Amino acid sequence: MKRENKIIVGLVITLFGSSVLNKKLNVHSKSSKKTEFVAGKNYTVIGKPVETETGNKVEVRELSWYFCPHCFSVQPLLNNWLKTMNSSAQFVRQPAVFPGWEYGANFYYVLEELGELERLHGALFDAIHRQKLKFSNQQDFVTWLTLNGVDEEKANKVYNSFPVKVAVNKAKANTYKYRIPGVPAFIVNGKYMVNGTSAGSSEKIFEVIDYLIQKESQ
Repeated sequence: MKRENKIIVGLVITLFGSSVLNKKLNVHSKSSKKTEFVAGKNYTVIGKPVETETGNKVEVRELSWYFCPHCFSVQPLLNNWLKTMNSSAQFVRQPAVFPGWEYGANFYYVLEELGELERLHGALFDAIHRQKLKFSNQQDFVTWLTLNGVDEEKANKVYNSFPVKVAVNKAKANTYKYRIPGVPAFIVNGKYMVNGTSAGSSEKIFEVIDYLIQKESQ
């Protein structure tokens, strides 16, 4: 091969190699951007970390309210995410309790005390937001429970029980500790708060949560 041809071939190989390398770097750069979440922008660092309840697991705590339309709309996304949640994490539900929100928390803890939370949690969201049922007082809620197979006397007894009152008060204190601006909000390991505003969308909430789970698992 002539010297001139060798030089040309060498240049082609060099250019091709550079092109491949640049593509790899670009792909790496794009994939890296998916996990580049920033404190103060994509999530909030809680000033005083709150003690978790999940032992060695990374606690992911949802704070919501049954009457919140945004909480309702995020439920399908949350349920899908839970199917693939990292095994190093544990999910915890908690009603948020701002002034005047106690009755929504009451509903939640009544379901929990009755052992009906898993069966009726989603159904209650649907009753409020899809069926547009009005829950103005205890009787409205108890009537709905009885229509869903719960004993009326037992429901009324649990509604006014001491354990439910204690749970509501604890949820109220936690809502204050987490300093959330609204709902839905997710607290990761008692240290970080993520919501739709910080993440950029409801869908991205769970990308940020996954990032924080990984961060806390290291």
